[in-house]
Amino acid sequence: MKLILCLAALCLMVYKANSTITCYVCTNALASSSNCEDPFSSTGIQQLNCSSNICVKTKLEGNGVNTIGRACGTSESSGCNSISALGFTTETCACTTDNCNGSSNVMVSAVSIVLAVVAAFYFH
Repeated sequence: MKLILCLAALCLMVYKANSTITCYVCTNALASSSNCEDPFSSTGIQQLNCSSNICVKTKLEGNGVNTIGRACGTSESSGCNSISALGFTTETCACTTDNCNGSSNVMVSAVSIVLAVVAAFYFH
């Protein structure tokens, strides 16, 4: 059973590694892209096929600035990171499913969840 679960996880990783995903690409720093803000509206927002297989949403807040950007990413993993310095807070969230950077709260990918479950069964 453990072997079947490991093979299934490996197949998911190989499939994901050979595919591309679609991400929203916008920033609310441009007056023409107000739909990029939270709550997000995909109306008029560009979608791009990303060979990196990861989408990102970055939010910068502080000193009267509130900027959101959505794009293809370069991160190696999904999830969120937050950094605060000099009165600014930057939160960057990465995800690995089509248009996943369109939500207010970017979630961890289904592949990550499956891999975690497989690892739990395998190492239990």
